[in-house]
Amino acid sequence: MTSSPPAQQPRTPWAEIAIAALPAALHAVVLLGRLHPDELFQSLEVALNRTYGFGVVPWEWQVPPNAATATQPWGIRNHAVPMLLSLLFRAGDVVGLSSVYARRILAEVPQFLLHVAMLGAVWRLLARRVNTPLAHLGLWLVALYGPLVWFAGRTMSESFSTAFLVWGLERLDADDAPRLRSGQAGPGWWAWGGALLGLAQVTRYGSAAVIIPAMLWLLVAKRFRTFAFATAGGLVIAFGLGLLDKLTWGEWFHSLIHYVRFNVVSGAAAAQFGQQPWWTYLPRLLLAPFAFVGLFFAVRRDRWLRPGVGLLLAAAVLAAIPLLLAAHFPRLVTLAPWFGLLAGCALGFLLLERDTKQPSLFIAAALGYVFILSATAHKEDRFLYPALILLSVAAAPGFVTWVGEAWSKGTARRAVVGVIAASGVAFFVFPSPYDVQRKEQFQLAARASRGVTGMVIMNEGMWGSPGYFYLGANVPWCPCDFPHDGCFQFATRDPRFNRGLYWSNGSEAEKPRDAQARAAFESAGFRFVEQRGQASLFER
Repeated sequence: MTSSPPAQQPRTPWAEIAIAALPAALHAVVLLGRLHPDELFQSLEVALNRTYGFGVVPWEWQVPPNAATATQPWGIRNHAVPMLLSLLFRAGDVVGLSSVYARRILAEVPQFLLHVAMLGAVWRLLARRVNTPLAHLGLWLVALYGPLVWFAGRTMSESFSTAFLVWGLERLDADDAPRLRSGQAGPGWWAWGGALLGLAQVTRYGSAAVIIPAMLWLLVAKRFRTFAFATAGGLVIAFGLGLLDKLTWGEWFHSLIHYVRFNVVSGAAAAQFGQQPWWTYLPRLLLAPFAFVGLFFAVRRDRWLRPGVGLLLAAAVLAAIPLLLAAHFPRLVTLAPWFGLLAGCALGFLLLERDTKQPSLFIAAALGYVFILSATAHKEDRFLYPALILLSVAAAPGFVTWVGEAWSKGTARRAVVGVIAASGVAFFVFPSPYDVQRKEQFQLAARASRGVTGMVIMNEGMWGSPGYFYLGANVPWCPCDFPHDGCFQFATRDPRFNRGLYWSNGSEAEKPRDAQARAAFESAGFRFVEQRGQASLFER
């Protein structure tokens, strides 16, 4: 393997890319479960309600009675994704695809196509900056990266938005690659790239923290024409978003304005969901191993001799010392963010220099997003997902180039290459914050949907439940914690409740509670049907 560039952009291997996209789709529709409640309650349930009039509608989608005078933000999400899913569900009804599994597969169709488009962008980026053989290797390394497989098939805003971000940034990156075939990159590419970034913003408003650094980098790099056409493409999507909000919420850009009020201006998100220190995401970045190896090799050796490297190392050490001494000198911790910021700026200086194998636009977007994300008070693990993917894609050219060089240097080098390359897949074996949750419960709920007229779920709350979507019909159901709760007592007296689900906490200490729950179901006339993992299904 060599890293000599091609004379022109080769044809995109869409069949191979579609196969590479299958693991994420199968992970979502076969395992079911969810990564976060939003996967169900901010997309599938809202679409179900829009289509059939039933489904759990969270507060973000509700109009308060005093909407005209309400001072609290409301309606903080737009209807783009639920409208698309609703159209698919209606189309499925026309051709007889209305079961739970059929609807979930229908919902996966646009997600799969978007994932294919994103991986196509990854392949083009690698083919442009390295060569075709190494582009195939890089494609599979990215496609089989654990977090991407977990997220890419899921109906979450982070999943939609990250795919649009990678696709859009690849369009805007094209002008930085002199290897690109003459006339292939131009205003059309850049306008389309801006439109794709606009769609990333529509599907997740938090993606502004990626888009703003990317657009600023275009100005820093003096790519003014690219900036202008990308802005024009983004404004077209922005107009569409404003019009959608006008038609659905009754006000231009209503959801965007109220989202900013809730999450940024008022501080309500941090007050309601908690806040964490700035360094919370740093350990999570270790989930992108080959990204850091790739970025390391993307920095030329002579750059490590520059004064900026000394600044980087000194700032990193100074940032680490207060954290290590926090137990004895807690006041020193307040200094750590400033040294960390200094180290980040020095790292950015090293990485954002022009290089034919280095997509600086991706690096600027990823680093900018991490900085902005770390500065916000409310933090969740899922928020870091776009950064993990952008860093991995940005590092892929440098990584596969190193792989190509190291592969020809003996068995020992090949072993090192194999271990690092496999590290992205290793997340399927070891626990991580991004593991799928409650998959057995959702699977049994989908099975129970055949013939269900009512369901009671024990040891589960509303936001952990499978909702109406996985029951497939407008039937009575309720979650409870214990047999003496009102929900369960009502279900025992109402003959419509013919299915029961129990979720075990899975510990030895909980075994008496598990036995008590099973006895309560059986005394109410339910019979045990099946156990999968921590979930048990009952019927009567």
